[in-house]
Amino acid sequence: MLEVLGLDHGQEAAYFVLLEGVPLGRDELVARTALEPETVRGALTRLEDRGLVSRLPGEPARWTALPPEHAIEVLLLARERDIRRVRALSQWLGEKHRKGRVGQGSAGLIEVINGPEAVARCGQQLFTSVERELRGVDAPPYALARDGAAVNSSRNMASPGVRSRFIHGRENLTRPGTIHRIERDMAQGEEIRVLPRAPMKLILADGQAGLIPLVATPQVLDSCILVRPSALLDALSELFETLWQQAQPYVPDGGGTQAEDGPTPDERRILSLLAVGLSDEAIARQLGIGLRTVQRRVRALLQRLGAASRFQAGVLAADRGWWRPRD
Repeated sequence: MLEVLGLDHGQEAAYFVLLEGVPLGRDELVARTALEPETVRGALTRLEDRGLVSRLPGEPARWTALPPEHAIEVLLLARERDIRRVRALSQWLGEKHRKGRVGQGSAGLIEVINGPEAVARCGQQLFTSVERELRGVDAPPYALARDGAAVNSSRNMASPGVRSRFIHGRENLTRPGTIHRIERDMAQGEEIRVLPRAPMKLILADGQAGLIPLVATPQVLDSCILVRPSALLDALSELFETLWQQAQPYVPDGGGTQAEDGPTPDERRILSLLAVGLSDEAIARQLGIGLRTVQRRVRALLQRLGAASRFQAGVLAADRGWWRPRD
């Protein structure tokens, strides 16, 4: 029923049980839903990320359903925006593909790249040929070079002094090792911003070439479309800039100057991950520390700031000069 909002069967089952009004722990949800413990764990993380449930203070951990009207409206609006973007892109691709087949003047503007090795080679060529600016939306799956390395990092660029800007979906930040890779690339000068959800995978090189998957959400990256200078490439460039303006800057150390009563470096890093919407479990995985340690530090930060929610904590931290995203 709730798959239209991006919720799978496990998330829907856990949410419906919590809607009955009684706060429950993980083991109680496992018993009531007959789901596997790991499925319930993941469902609670995703439901909390989407603002549908909230973890109550204290131990053992218990969750309760939040009023669904506002959260579901926000999810619907996000899904509608993504659908409009993908539909518009689909129309552009269809039009350009038809023109490329029948018009000699448009020959060579669009090329379909088939096969994982060919896709990886094309991606590497874009990285190594860029001279001024590389832009992209980073999302799985990743093309793999012959040596097995993922073709997704600014370290593949050959030219020094190239500006590199990438947008990540929040879900991508929960993948093991992603935060480490992002911060390594940022140390080399890459600019990173985060959206609640990345609508598609995209690479743009110097306004001279673009690479997008042949299908919007591929399970395996084994076919792509290479777009050369054209109205379609201009549209992809405009799409990226629109998404860039909407995205939240990711600042690994929290940015700003250290206030006298400000947080420790570890707390500033936790604040930066809270600011882009990561759950406690995702933060623990990315920082390599225990979940209870993260929960304890988050509760301590909220208490010090007098914040009632994670979002309010970011606002109050910025007001105090603890944390200030770069423009």
